[in-house]
Amino acid sequence: MFQYWRDLARKHKRKIIISTGVVAASYFIGKYVASKIEEFQKRIKEENFAKEQVKRRFKQTQNDSYMTFLSLLPVLVEPIYEDLNVEEITGELRSRRSSRKISQSEDNTKSETGLSTVASEEFKVSTKTTQEEGESLQKKMIQNKSKSELWSALKTVSLTRFMTLFYCQSMLIIYLHLQLNILSRKSYYESAVKLASVRDADLIKSAGNSSNQGDENTLPEQAFLSFSWWFLNKGWLQLKNIIEDSVEDVFGEINPRQKLSIKEFASLINTCQQTIYKKLQSGEDLQNDSSDAIVNFLLPPHDKEFYLLQQTNSADFLADFNADITNTENLEKFLAELRGYLQNEQVTSLLNILVTVGISLVLDNILADIEANTALKSNIDASEPNATKKGSENLKLASLLALITKQSNKLTNNSLDNDILCTLNNLQELEDLSANVYSNFIS
Repeated sequence: MFQYWRDLARKHKRKIIISTGVVAASYFIGKYVASKIEEFQKRIKEENFAKEQVKRRFKQTQNDSYMTFLSLLPVLVEPIYEDLNVEEITGELRSRRSSRKISQSEDNTKSETGLSTVASEEFKVSTKTTQEEGESLQKKMIQNKSKSELWSALKTVSLTRFMTLFYCQSMLIIYLHLQLNILSRKSYYESAVKLASVRDADLIKSAGNSSNQGDENTLPEQAFLSFSWWFLNKGWLQLKNIIEDSVEDVFGEINPRQKLSIKEFASLINTCQQTIYKKLQSGEDLQNDSSDAIVNFLLPPHDKEFYLLQQTNSADFLADFNADITNTENLEKFLAELRGYLQNEQVTSLLNILVTVGISLVLDNILADIEANTALKSNIDASEPNATKKGSENLKLASLLALITKQSNKLTNNSLDNDILCTLNNLQELEDLSANVYSNFIS
């Protein structure tokens, strides 16, 4: 029987060899294809995971930028309110009205319709007042002003503070998004490189050695983060001066008694914005080149950089930072990239968009308040024939200033439920700029 099978194998030897070769080849080819498919699927999963990681990191960075902004908002607002003290002027107007009220009869007081009524009724702002020994120079100057001068000053200071808050807040939002996306991108890139090197067995040891250098690399990052001090303490003043001059150019000749519609008031605000934009573009009122206008607000000159580090960091930090020249080199790389973005026309346009959107939301709120008050009055006095038309009636500029002051106070709220600031932070144009920075891995 074994002879039979040997004869059969010998007879069909060629066919058996070919068949065996085909089966073996098919097995190995199938195994190779299966391994390639598995490798491809693994690579797809890794790519999808990496994309999800990038998305999560990017979203977290934007959230961190906004939370940082909210934490710095009180630091930004406090000097603005001290420098543009609307409440001090309104307090003087109320004081003068009270003095006059005492010297006049009750009937004369009731019939009086002067602008001082607006000061007492429409500029009700809850502020903390403290009695100090003596009077400041600013208070003395206010007390020496005439009533008309006080109203002129109130007009300028109210509008300047309102515009300054929006411009400074918008500029700080842009600055923090640029700054934190630059740092977050660097952190993600380094972690991705380290992860890739760990996958290679030959590089595991070198990757472990390089991880010991992480603490040193954080020094330039910490120094970079401290540069927001310049805008919060110095830069905003330069911007405020430009805004104040623009407000004077547009509103200087308008009497507080003059009546304006919301549409006319919005048009004047828009004209003021255009004036500011032109001054930023032309470099008017700026000592340096106009292309560096926003840079000058947000970053110090090169000869002031060490001064800034001294103001914002401890002596131990400065000693560690200066011990290695690469820390200074890495910091300069961060600053150079940030300057490049700030000099881009996209940032100037984005600043204008943020301010425009914010002011539009405030004017919408003012219009809603006026309409709500009109509806309330119409319900009380339903017999008034023109009650339903009062929402479109003109208001004195003084009344509009009171509403602007009320809205300005809402802008200082650094809680998460501040709808206006949240809307500005979530604008698509801001996210596009952040994505552009975050995706730029070319240093």
